[in-house]
Amino acid sequence: MKILDKFFSKSTKNHEPEDVMKIARIIGPLVDKKVQEIFGEYKMKLLNEPITYIVPAVWGAKKDGELTATQKEINEQVVPVIIKIIESFQVRNLSGAQAFAIGFLTRGLIIAKITYMIEGVKNRVTNKNSSWEENTDILKDLEPLGTA
Repeated sequence: MKILDKFFSKSTKNHEPEDVMKIARIIGPLVDKKVQEIFGEYKMKLLNEPITYIVPAVWGAKKDGELTATQKEINEQVVPVIIKIIESFQVRNLSGAQAFAIGFLTRGLIIAKITYMIEGVKNRVTNKNSSWEENTDILKDLEPLGTA
């Protein structure tokens, strides 16, 4: 009978509510800060290259050929962020597939935020009815604000 009582009775244990934002409060600012640092440091290179230039830089691999020196530098900044994000989950014995999935999602987020910033700057410059080449000088002093 005790088994049935346990099954049908309501639990009276007081559980502390879980802070569902705990990990998000770590990951969000970490990614935003790194994206702003990368864009701030490499904005001229990123603005002058095709939009796809950032993808191999974030992934650290290129399908055809070698990474440029700038792409390697960007990747060296991205990898520690991904490691910190994986560690923030505080999961023991994380499988290779799980770690890759977290890295995959994080890299995608970084790429999306950087491309958003690149396109935003290009749109602002072209909306002022002047040529792109004439306005590259003002971009040297551009500082990113906010988060993408």
